[in-house]
Amino acid sequence: MLIDRSHRLWLVFTVVMGTVSTGLYLWYAQSWQGGPAGRTWPGMLFGIAGTLLMIFAGLLSARKKTIRLRVGSLAVWLKGHIWLGLLSMPLIFFHSAFRWGGLVEQILMGVFLIVILSGIVGVILQNILPRLMKTQLDSEVIPDQMDHLCREMQREADNILLASCGQESVELALARKSGPASHADPTAWLLGVYLSTIRPFLGPEVVSGSELASNRQSELYFERVLNSVPDELHSAVKQVEVICSVRRRLQLQARMYGLLHGWLKVHIPLSVVLLVFALLHVVTALYY
Repeated sequence: MLIDRSHRLWLVFTVVMGTVSTGLYLWYAQSWQGGPAGRTWPGMLFGIAGTLLMIFAGLLSARKKTIRLRVGSLAVWLKGHIWLGLLSMPLIFFHSAFRWGGLVEQILMGVFLIVILSGIVGVILQNILPRLMKTQLDSEVIPDQMDHLCREMQREADNILLASCGQESVELALARKSGPASHADPTAWLLGVYLSTIRPFLGPEVVSGSELASNRQSELYFERVLNSVPDELHSAVKQVEVICSVRRRLQLQARMYGLLHGWLKVHIPLSVVLLVFALLHVVTALYY
């Protein structure tokens, strides 16, 4: 979610409540006999407030998935999830008096910090990557269509080489198992290079360490290819080079898309774990 002017009231509310809570904690820490602790009633109030904010933040998933739940717009819930979730952090620290406690509390605090940090990272990525994608990519492709587009690019490049090199040369190149042919036969060599390096790069699977993944290295690679084949094949090579540049943009989009949504694979499962351990902490605190 983009942090824009519509977040101003939420920001002010979070800062004001965080400042008030900090002031109350400092007064409580200095004046309470025996010092601050989670079992004192001020410590419990901090814990209850922090837990309620965590539960509210966790209800965002239910708000998204439950059609009948229409209390407030989704945008309001998202803003509340961000800012109230962030506000829960100092309240939980004030509840624990900055102590880690026993094993359950240590696990709870560790998961809590990871959830908060992953959420902060997610917000940062959501505010940076979409703008970066607009500047780096001419157009965006629906992720589910990427594999299909890659196969289409492979077929287009296949047809270009087939038309330029001829059916017989292509069949010989496909039958050859020892890699690219020697430079003595430029057509066979080009087809060997295409089948061993270029065609795999155009496919849906990412080829690790491919020279074609870098703009500069790809430019140098195709320059070497052009210098190794006769002029009548230059047009085909340049067309394939353009297709490779499109494949690089798709790769870039896939990486950005992975970053844009990958953090949720950490944030959401650990949020569920957090709520479970928070409940366990409440039960153990009340009965033991």
